Amino acid sequence: MTTAPSPNLSGTILVTGATGDIGGALVAELRERGASVRVMCRRQTQLDTFAEAGVDGVLGDFDDPASLAGAMVGCEQLFLLAPSGEHQLAGDRAAIDAARTAGIGHVVKVSTLDANPASAIPWARDHAHAEALLRGSGVRWTTLKPGAYMKNLLTEVGAIRHGLLPQTSGHGATTWVDTPDIAIAAAAVLTDPDLQGGSSTDGRAYVLTGTPATSYPQIAELMTELLGRRVRYVHVPAPAMFLGLKLSGMDTWQARGLIHQFVDVVRHGRDNGRLSTPDLAQLLGRAPTSLADYITTHRTELTG
Repeated sequence: MTTAPSPNLSGTILVTGATGDIGGALVAELRERGASVRVMCRRQTQLDTFAEAGVDGVLGDFDDPASLAGAMVGCEQLFLLAPSGEHQLAGDRAAIDAARTAGIGHVVKVSTLDANPASAIPWARDHAHAEALLRGSGVRWTTLKPGAYMKNLLTEVGAIRHGLLPQTSGHGATTWVDTPDIAIAAAAVLTDPDLQGGSSTDGRAYVLTGTPATSYPQIAELMTELLGRRVRYVHVPAPAMFLGLKLSGMDTWQARGLIHQFVDVVRHGRDNGRLSTPDLAQLLGRAPTSLADYITTHRTELTG
């Protein structure tokens, strides 16, 4: 973790999504930097686990707006990571309203690179609407817009162990990011006023891309090189991919959204799918985690 001192450690930061990959890593990073942290959890057992590690916590639920406002009392900043799903936008809206009511001074929201209010991808559309709500809230804001998560490659671990990397993205490419890097970037923003928007009407958006645009066939070649075994990209037609997702138990909302994401954003490069920026490297103060780094780190999982 980064240990560089940070200039803004006076106010408490409320971290939502603290039991997830990004939120959990963020809590650890903020504590390493000496920041005052409070986590919001839905279950007492989760709070008990954080308490054992010396982390202050409070019960709260995105489905209960009153609990959100109560969780924010006494906090200066909010890290906003609403649960993904069909009620994501409602959760973001409730949290933004609560932040305004509670007098939160600054909100850092995790959005997505391909946020677009006209997107066929429901979560990309919801993120775009939530960004608009945040911009109009009167609260100082920063949005973090990461590219594709490297961890999603592990959903194909069964096929990869058999030498296959199936997808419906063809030779289209997108940019990738490792989730711990997102957490460190968020910690940098939360602890350094110079990295935040100057006022409620002058927020700041960071596009977090850890790699150049890279296609699934290129990732298969990289896996072949680093895993010491042949991994071959297999193109699956979108209807067949959708059926496979459904047969795996995925609900229609998510399966349809993923197909649009792989076809529209990755295959065809729409909605900034191939955009790469230096934002993440600047926030980290180092090169972001590369796909080669990630594959090497997870070699045992990928090879079985």
